[in-house]
Amino acid sequence: MSIYVILMEGMLAVCALGRCCPPPEVSAGLTLHVYRRKTTMKDSSLSPSSRLGGAVISDRVVAALLQELRTGRYADADRLPAEVDLAAQLGVSRTVIRDALSEMERAGYIERVRGIGTVVNRTVLNLRSRLDQKLEYYPLIRSFGSYPHADGIQIYPTRAGEELARDLGIEVGDEVICIKKRILADTTPVIYSIDYLPRALFGSRDYTRIDLSGDIFEILERECHQQIASNVAHLKASCGDEAIRAAMRLAPGEAMLLLDEVCYNRLCHPVMRSLSYYTNFFDFSILRKLL
Repeated sequence: MSIYVILMEGMLAVCALGRCCPPPEVSAGLTLHVYRRKTTMKDSSLSPSSRLGGAVISDRVVAALLQELRTGRYADADRLPAEVDLAAQLGVSRTVIRDALSEMERAGYIERVRGIGTVVNRTVLNLRSRLDQKLEYYPLIRSFGSYPHADGIQIYPTRAGEELARDLGIEVGDEVICIKKRILADTTPVIYSIDYLPRALFGSRDYTRIDLSGDIFEILERECHQQIASNVAHLKASCGDEAIRAAMRLAPGEAMLLLDEVCYNRLCHPVMRSLSYYTNFFDFSILRKLL
């Protein structure tokens, strides 16, 4: 059974129980398919020296406004000032402000209502682990007040079967690099990660001489010149195999949330398949905009 809309209530009900067996009202074969576009909203402000060059200016305006909404001058505001006032405060054009506000509205942080202004959605603003946005393991764990680190790292070549070849747009039997790691929050295992990268991304270079133990998005950008633009994620409850269960120290019958993702670059070509098993350490949320 598959549902091609972002309907998270059933899935979260399965994972909230922390059991391999779904509740009676949820089919054991339920799989949810979610399109997640990568968004980068870094926590930075617009100082005079940072207004030119680097990241797209509107992206940095978004980051600055989010910071002001959370801890700055707009921390208690239920609305943002008019575009002309924001432009003057941040030293950018109204066009840049308009682009930034459009991005913030798409992300659900604000709503622009004719005759009222730019209304702030404090509930969405305070969400810290959204499945509809880019998830990075270490910042996510830090947001829960814990220290993130990885161990049990395994890196080895394998051959693509039919399913993996289809997902990555390569031929059956083509070489892929598998990267496995366990992510901990302090001393507690919270994520088990398995990434598959086409060997061809590295060209003629010896991948064994490349550090592949760090952040996978940074590795793709630094070593393969591939920037992830979007993911298609399939979500399901999973018990994992015996090796994963042992590594994650799961109790008998305890399930995890599995994000099975195919990641695409800016040319819409698949460059990675990623399996991420999350324990109930996390409290995930998702925003569904209806207008």
